[in-house]
Amino acid sequence: MKACTWLGGGNFEFGDVPDPAVGPDDVLIRIGTVGVCGTDVHITQGLFPSTPPKILGHEASGEIVDVGRNVSRDRIGESVVLNHSTSCGECESCLDWTVSRCERNTQVAAFFAELASVPDQSAIPVPDGLDVEIASITEPASCCLSGVSRLQIDDGAIGLVIGGGIMGLMTAAFLKTHGVKTVAISEPVGFRRDFAAQLGVDVVHDPAESNLEDFVAELTKGRGLHIAAEAVGKPELVAKCVELVRPRGQVLMIGVSPQGSPLPVDLYDMQYREVVLQSAFGRGDVFNRTPGELMKLNLDGVISARYALEEVPQAIKDSGEGKGVKLVIKPNG
Repeated sequence: MKACTWLGGGNFEFGDVPDPAVGPDDVLIRIGTVGVCGTDVHITQGLFPSTPPKILGHEASGEIVDVGRNVSRDRIGESVVLNHSTSCGECESCLDWTVSRCERNTQVAAFFAELASVPDQSAIPVPDGLDVEIASITEPASCCLSGVSRLQIDDGAIGLVIGGGIMGLMTAAFLKTHGVKTVAISEPVGFRRDFAAQLGVDVVHDPAESNLEDFVAELTKGRGLHIAAEAVGKPELVAKCVELVRPRGQVLMIGVSPQGSPLPVDLYDMQYREVVLQSAFGRGDVFNRTPGELMKLNLDGVISARYALEEVPQAIKDSGEGKGVKLVIKPNG
């Protein structure tokens, strides 16, 4: 099969690699769509730990084309979205923390390729009515849904998301569907602000036109936000969220800051106001129900550009430059 292998830095090699082996409990997927994730970008920039050479890509949907001997052949032809980890349901992480951190995980994502072999449990059926291409955003959406699900949302809550990339947009959308009365987003790119409104966001803010502090003061009548989510991955913006919430407000870290980053906050002020800092990383326990949550949203146009498999380096470059809402790879055309 063809694949695009990361060699380190911004270097990739496109070419033939061995077809993946299909174990007795596995299914073989013809990859239809793979999302370009900010993590892929950060890996190539040295901001997220990873060791080459390897095939990247962990946000995929496609079609089952073969199954292992222990899997029903009725699954062949099924449209699925791929979880990139398994869960045993028995270890302490599965029982007490989150199934996405299973201590016995056997799955490794390598989806910038024409084919992928995954455990049967990792291939989740795409619900009727959800486009299989759009279903490829299940992985990033599930990370946002997991984070939002951990918040305490009170009646009349006002929430702000800083950053309107796919993670910020999904976080804002799920804040709205989970009961936040007024959801705002701050994003410098116009078409992302427009898409936020399409998803039900109530107020959009252009940081080039007005000061964020003044915007929040007007939005909250000077009281501060109930919830502020950082979806960029910059420590100084996490600190800004801490500053903008009211006493006992909640700050949600969705964006992933570079490894080793300090948090530049006044800890006395944060403690005095009893601010809650809630971090979120991964899909928690919500991956399987996320496609159903996506069906509640107007996602027309969420995919801004499609690239051939050999164009992975360009897609990662474009994603890093903030082009589009969601960029995807089409390994099989």
